[in-house]
Amino acid sequence: MGIKINHVFYTYQKKATNATLALNDVSFEIEDNDFISIVGETGSGKSTLAQTFNALIFPDEGEVQTGNYVISYKNRKSRSLKGLRKHVGLVFQFPEYQLFEETVEKDVAYGVKNFGVKGEEALNRAHEALKQVGLDESYYKRAPFDLSGGEKRKVAMAGILAINPDILVFDEPTAGFDPQSSKELMELICEFHKQGKTIIIITHDMDLVNTYTKKVFMMEQGKLAFQGAPSDLFSFIKGYDRLDIPSVIKVAEKLKEKGMGIDPTKIHNNADLVAAIKKWRNKA
Repeated sequence: MGIKINHVFYTYQKKATNATLALNDVSFEIEDNDFISIVGETGSGKSTLAQTFNALIFPDEGEVQTGNYVISYKNRKSRSLKGLRKHVGLVFQFPEYQLFEETVEKDVAYGVKNFGVKGEEALNRAHEALKQVGLDESYYKRAPFDLSGGEKRKVAMAGILAINPDILVFDEPTAGFDPQSSKELMELICEFHKQGKTIIIITHDMDLVNTYTKKVFMMEQGKLAFQGAPSDLFSFIKGYDRLDIPSVIKVAEKLKEKGMGIDPTKIHNNADLVAAIKKWRNKA
């Protein structure tokens, strides 16, 4: 299941004097089983756009088509959208927005029950989802708000996974994580992609974009400013104050300037850089 964004506009506080045009004629397509990132500076519209994917926000103009579901202003009260969130799961940057039950297992099972799964089966699916994110049975009866930030993020993710959507949208998934925890989480997300799910990462972390995603869309002041490969994006964003190219790319470019035969566009992580240096040395 993919997503088509067609000439989407959205304004916050439409009738106020400080109305903000958050999305301004945005159009592009995310294909089935894509692994993409949407980037941009704070306030660029990337998180607002993500919320249109499962009808948390309805466009003022234009439409978002997800499979057979059409999300538009005229369809905002349509019963045809009832099953949309079974197919598109959004994990917020701040997990507190998604947690509210008295225990972890009840919280994860809540969404499943909304789609007609009851009793023991709902709990079984909740337990399986918790195991997927690395939380064992010692967490089942704990209160979600007593957990660490990283554990809350995993519980929120499990609540989405239990529903088993076709499309997973993660808003700043590694924010606040240490490097090892970030790596473990992204490896888990990569595993979901291997299972056939479409993955959408909302982020400003260019290292994450370079390492994991194959295609990137950049938002700027509510408009789509770029779409293409991460390597092309890093040339495009030079000069942006709050978007920086990955450190491993900077090193590769410096080595190339000094005469080393390295192609920075093929460097996605430290292992790639080390391999490229060894290959050049062996040829030298």
